Amino acid sequence: MNNQMVANGAISGLVLAVLALSFSIVYIPCRVFHIALGGIFAMTPYVAMAVLGTGAPWWGAVLAALLAAVGVSLLCEAGNHRQLERRAASHGAHIIASLGVFILITQLTAVIWGNDTQVLRHGVDQTYRLGSLVVTRAQGMSAVVSLILLAAVYLWLRYSGVGLRFRALADNPTELALCGYNVNHYRLLAFAVSGALGGAAALLTAYDVGFDSHGGLHMLLLAVVAVIIGGRASFLGPVLGGLLLGILRAQVVWHFSARWQDVFVFLLLAAFLYVRPDGICGQPTRLEAEQH
Repeated sequence: MNNQMVANGAISGLVLAVLALSFSIVYIPCRVFHIALGGIFAMTPYVAMAVLGTGAPWWGAVLAALLAAVGVSLLCEAGNHRQLERRAASHGAHIIASLGVFILITQLTAVIWGNDTQVLRHGVDQTYRLGSLVVTRAQGMSAVVSLILLAAVYLWLRYSGVGLRFRALADNPTELALCGYNVNHYRLLAFAVSGALGGAAALLTAYDVGFDSHGGLHMLLLAVVAVIIGGRASFLGPVLGGLLLGILRAQVVWHFSARWQDVFVFLLLAAFLYVRPDGICGQPTRLEAEQH
């Protein structure tokens, strides 16, 4: 394998891992297929670009964009999924409703800011040489920020009291409610964290390779594939799945062509569904547990 392509793939895989984890943060505890996250991914860089256009500093633009991502994600729960939960709606209804919200966010983004590809940086990006590897400033920022976010989520879930109760929500929401905790508050927390992680992944991608108003669905599909091959019931699975996809997609570009990337991804997905449907970190479960 070419070391440079492995490094490039690992960096893009880290960003994909952040997006995949943002999807799992909602899916595992809430059992909600958060398709609207694709719209949030597409919208977030435009908010940052608009704030930068007012002359605000970069940190102000990043903060405003992340707050917008968190706010829209919270609205997805409060105005959509919570209402469906009260009506005991099916999982299919949640998926269709989330798809509708995704389309709404995407179309509003296109109407307000247009469909043209945009960039958050100007000029040629600075490069650094690390031995035989060449890393751009955008790639270095993506790797460092992604690692910090992934480590922060791990420490939060593993060692904090809120993280412990959040994992309890994923295991048994009924028992958590019987212990006196408000399940709705923890569901809102899940959507807030998901929006923040998804927005961060969007900003890192936008700064590195640019963005457009219709790129969210493609990235979300890659994130979902990473979740499936990594393990749907594990918070570690999406991270491993994202890294694996990033490295393998880079190798496909190196040995074949970029046109074959998506073909390879979904062939890999089909192979995992056939050989190991529970993913890398998944453990086979009884049918009764899956239905629960």
